Amino acid sequence: MSDPTPVRPSIVTAIALFGLWVALSQKLDAFHLGLGLVTAAVIAFATRGLYRSSPRPMPPDEFTRIPLKWRQLLGYGAWLLVAILRAATEVAMVVLRRRLLIAPIIVRLRDGLPHPIARVTLAHSITLTPGTLTVDCDDESLDVHMLDVATVKAFEGDGGPIVRRVRRLFATLASRP
Repeated sequence: MSDPTPVRPSIVTAIALFGLWVALSQKLDAFHLGLGLVTAAVIAFATRGLYRSSPRPMPPDEFTRIPLKWRQLLGYGAWLLVAILRAATEVAMVVLRRRLLIAPIIVRLRDGLPHPIARVTLAHSITLTPGTLTVDCDDESLDVHMLDVATVKAFEGDGGPIVRRVRRLFATLASRP
């Protein structure tokens, strides 16, 4: 029984990967060229099933068009940029001290957000902010790794300013069925 996957995409992928290998390694001896060719062929062969698989459709009830206002989105982006710069400065100060005063902790943050996209936005925003990292995300909460207790205090109560901002950004989704 033959594989119905077309060969041409695999060959094109192998050639493209081999070209990238040569461009990045800049080594033109037989060993490196052979290694690059074998690696490119193996990757192209291993991923050949991806060429025929169509993407899974998104559920229409969850990922329909999200009604966000550009002004709100730009405002959130500006606020997030300032929060990232402030957190980067704080982390730099922690690192530059002679004694590292950190106490890493993972905290479960229940956000109560109305939509999966809102939760993903929050997870990415937390990860972009230095000193915090979203480790896990489910339908009800996020697990967030934080450098110290001071960072944990910023998320207490209703989740802190970042959760309030994301909740406000996606407030129009809370009233949707």
